[in-house]
Amino acid sequence: MVIDRPGGVEALQLTTLPRRSLGPAEVRIRVEAIGANPVDAGNRADPSWARIAAPYIVGYECSGIVIEVGELADQVRNGDAVWVLLPVRGTRWGTYVEELVVDGRFVAPRPKSLTAIEAAALPLAGSTALQLLERLEPAPGEWMLVHGAAGGVGHLFVQLARARGARIVAVASPERHDLLRSLGVEIVVDRFREDAIELAREAVGGDFAVAADLVGSQRLAASLPIVAEGGRAASIVEFAGDLDEAIDRNITLHGVLVRPSRRRLQRLERLIVDTSLAPLIDDVLSLDDCRRAHKRLESGRGQGKLVLAVAG
Repeated sequence: MVIDRPGGVEALQLTTLPRRSLGPAEVRIRVEAIGANPVDAGNRADPSWARIAAPYIVGYECSGIVIEVGELADQVRNGDAVWVLLPVRGTRWGTYVEELVVDGRFVAPRPKSLTAIEAAALPLAGSTALQLLERLEPAPGEWMLVHGAAGGVGHLFVQLARARGARIVAVASPERHDLLRSLGVEIVVDRFREDAIELAREAVGGDFAVAADLVGSQRLAASLPIVAEGGRAASIVEFAGDLDEAIDRNITLHGVLVRPSRRRLQRLERLIVDTSLAPLIDDVLSLDDCRRAHKRLESGRGQGKLVLAVAG
C-alpha cells in the first residue's frame, strides 16, 4: 500500500512494485499479518515526523515466514516464523506489504505460543509498553494512574504493571470499563467527568506515585497535580500544556519512543512466557482493506490492537 501523496485514507494505494534485491545483512519475509497503529495513520497524513518523503509505505511491525537470508544475517533461517519491529523514524518502506526486505537486526523468531495474528499485534505496542515499564519502574503496591489503558499499548502496559504488583487506576470511557477490570485494573473513572482526575485521587486516598499518558491532549499535564512529590510520570505521545508542576514537585518526566532491536523482541518473548502477556485483538481486516482500518484508528474507538491479514 504505497503513499505517493500524503493525505486522507485515499492516499493508501494498492500498487505492485519491483521485487527488491537482498543485501548481505538483510532478510526477505513473506508477510502473514501486520499490526496497524495510530502512528501509521499519522504518517499517512504527514510523513514529516517520521523524517521520510513520498513515495513511502507505512507500518512498523509484522509477522511472517523467512524465504531468503543474506549471508551476514545469521540469526534466522529459511522457513523460520518471525516477527519484525522497524525503527519509527527514517523507515521509508514499511510493513504494509506482501513481501518485506528488512535489516536482520530487526527480525527475531516469534514465540511459538503465538499465532501470526497475535505476533503481528505485539512488537511495537509490546516493546513500547515494556520500555515504559522499565522507565517508570512501578514497585509492588504503588498506585499508578493510566490514561489510555484500553488501547494498543495501554492494555499491554496494564498487564505488565500488574505482573509487577502495581495497583492501577484508569481514566477511560464507560464502554471500556469492563475490559479494564478484566485486566486487573482496580479502579476505573469515567473520563467524561469534568472532575475525573480529582475523583481518581479521592479513590486512592492520596497522590499517585506514577502516572502514564498514552493518549495525549495534555492529559499528562492535567495529572501532575495529583502525582506525589518525587514521583514519576511518562508520555508516549507528547509533552504539552503546563508542566511546571513537575519542577515544583520534583517529578521525573519520561518521554518514551521505542528503539527496536532483536534483543528487545527477545525480551518481549520472555515476558510472554513469564507473565502470560497476551494481546487483545480488536479486529482483523485484510491488507487491501487498510483504508477502513485507518478510519478505525483515527476514530479512537477501538480496544486493543487492529491487525491486517495478508491473503494467502
